Amino acid sequence: MKANTTNTTNTTPQEWLRSAGAQGDVIDGLARFGDWATLYRECPRGDWLLAIAERLGVDHVALVRAAIACARIADGDEEATAVLDAAARWTEDRGAASEVAEATRALEAAASRAVDPASEAAGRAALAVGLGIDDRGVLPSAPAAAAESVMVASIDCGLELAMRWAHDKCASAVRSAVPWSTFDACIARIGSQS
Repeated sequence: MKANTTNTTNTTPQEWLRSAGAQGDVIDGLARFGDWATLYRECPRGDWLLAIAERLGVDHVALVRAAIACARIADGDEEATAVLDAAARWTEDRGAASEVAEATRALEAAASRAVDPASEAAGRAALAVGLGIDDRGVLPSAPAAAAESVMVASIDCGLELAMRWAHDKCASAVRSAVPWSTFDACIARIGSQS
């Protein structure tokens, strides 16, 4: 999706998604939501909800917190946890972006040692958080990678069930970190720009 320039106050979510350049699967997957509040409450995927929040202009720190919460759903290794912990300190003004960058570089160096696809995906979720400190557009990939990690780790237990569970948990994590009032205020602000 590209940056929003459409008045969202008088626009349905589907109209806004189309004008923002959302992918067809996102538009189709969210077609049943006729209003913003329902989409926010019931969006089944954290990656979609976080991408929408990012495009609406939600505060960067709130986006990072949401991405951290999603990435923690995956069972990452020591380096991934270090990135998430450093990013969490950054969101609380207790750590520097340089600390997150250093942890992210260590995770990138360790990525070749991932022992299985689930660990590799968990590492990608943490990398999205680390890189998202400087580039907020990367953050929506954290929920998708976290869901992939859980899905791959649970493949023998029922792939579709695991994927739905992980996406639901990520959507809940985004809603927890980005309350409706913040989302709604961004929608109103964008609407007033038209």
